[in-house]
Amino acid sequence: MNNVVGKILIVLQLVFSLCFMCFAGAAYTFHEGWKNRATTAEDKLKNTNLQLTEAQTARQQLEEKLTADVKTQTERAVMAEAKVTGLDTSLAQALGNLANAEQQRDKHLADLAIAQQEAQARISETTDARSENLRLNDRVVDGISVRRTLEDQVLELQGQNNEAVRREQANIEKLERLRGVLSKNNIDWEEALKGPVLPVSEKVNGVVRAARKNESRSAELVEISVGSDDGISKSMRLTIYRGAKYVCQIEVTEVYPDVAVGRVIEETRNGTIERGDNVTTKL
Repeated sequence: MNNVVGKILIVLQLVFSLCFMCFAGAAYTFHEGWKNRATTAEDKLKNTNLQLTEAQTARQQLEEKLTADVKTQTERAVMAEAKVTGLDTSLAQALGNLANAEQQRDKHLADLAIAQQEAQARISETTDARSENLRLNDRVVDGISVRRTLEDQVLELQGQNNEAVRREQANIEKLERLRGVLSKNNIDWEEALKGPVLPVSEKVNGVVRAARKNESRSAELVEISVGSDDGISKSMRLTIYRGAKYVCQIEVTEVYPDVAVGRVIEETRNGTIERGDNVTTKL
């Protein structure tokens, strides 16, 4: 009986030992699992704390950056507002300047219109003045031509006067000689002398040998191919012509047997005298 109980106890002890060993193994296994989990959890916690620290650092840096950005943007906003205010002021000034410029432009346009009207008036005055100047120039040219004509006439008249004085002096000398001759022949020179009437001369034709100015260049002298032998005498008027063209008349001033010299009567001139022109006493 005791042996059976002892054996049962031994068996029970063995069973309990096995159970204890199982419990011990299970506890050890459970303990190792929790330790690994704890280590893993601790590592995760460290990593999480590290990430949290890094996140906090990043957040702080981001906050600082955002603060700096906000400050910068605020400063830029203030500067932009100041610029906008300045631009508004500048715009107002520009608008004022534009209004003044438009007023000045309108004034200048009005002045320009007035200046254009004045310029047009000056152009018209200049045109009229030019026309008047041209008319005056024409009158001056006409006056110069008239003056030259008058000067030529004066020279001609002076030449004629000199010629008349010379002829008068010659006539006086001839008259004095005739008076002397009459006195020597006891003839009263104041009595009228009567004699036969000279016959009318026949038509005499000749040609011009030469033409030249006298010494004072106041008259033109013409040398012709007929003389006293042909019935030419002093003071006789001859006509010069060329073909069917009338040229002028001359008054004989010097007579020689076969040659005579005459002075051109300018008021009868109708052309230039050339050598070989015809001369006649009658046309």
